[in-house]
Amino acid sequence: MREEVDYTEAVETFKDENLVRLEPWGMNVDHLRLTITGREGTPYAGGKFMFEIKMGDNYPFSPPYVYEHTLLWHPNIDSSIPPGKINICLDLINPELVGKVDIKTGASGWTPSKTLTNVIEALKGQIHCEPPFFNPADPLNFEAGDQALNNYRKFDNKAKEWTKKYAMN
Repeated sequence: MREEVDYTEAVETFKDENLVRLEPWGMNVDHLRLTITGREGTPYAGGKFMFEIKMGDNYPFSPPYVYEHTLLWHPNIDSSIPPGKINICLDLINPELVGKVDIKTGASGWTPSKTLTNVIEALKGQIHCEPPFFNPADPLNFEAGDQALNNYRKFDNKAKEWTKKYAMN
């Protein structure tokens, strides 16, 4: 079962990574809880951000469904979108971009050769503000994207405020 292989690979890859925690949501490894801790030097420092990952019946031919549960101020994640919908702007997990490449950015959609580890690395890049995964020029949350591009100090302050309010224990 590909889900088990990908889960085992991801656990092994991130076993020494203190900013990433991956565990089954329930009894099966096709429904996972991923917690990414914000890295120092970012507006998300010290915050714990929880993602739900579901590998559907057509996995690995379709990307996993990923939903970010922790409220955060981020250009590429929109906390106002309810569960069941996509609240993360990331080509890799967009079901409409399977097998496609964005000529302008070089970003590629899901292919069966991609793995859960690829998804976790991309989500970690978003929380750790690493380009190309942190991409305010292609926002899902347009207000956060505009702030990150045109008034970073205002963006940084609001992201830190939300991190402290919603992502700290």
